[in-house]
Amino acid sequence: MNGDFKTHLFTYRHEGVEWVLAIEATDASDARERLAKLVYATYDGVQVAQIPASLGPAVALATWVRNAVTTLMPRFFQPR
Repeated sequence: MNGDFKTHLFTYRHEGVEWVLAIEATDASDARERLAKLVYATYDGVQVAQIPASLGPAVALATWVRNAVTTLMPRFFQPR
């Protein structure tokens, strides 16, 4: 995906309070199209952390090591 993405802000009211929703889009028309598609969005859960992209390879390596250790540990350390 190419293009200059900017943050477009939308305000809405819920339970008497105004909220702001930020959408990354190339222009106002693209932002409105993306907003319209939120009706089809699925809930993924609550964000617990935000990891900078520059740490991506380190996080991937740490995850791989963690998974390898938890997979291999039972093979080497049998309960007595």
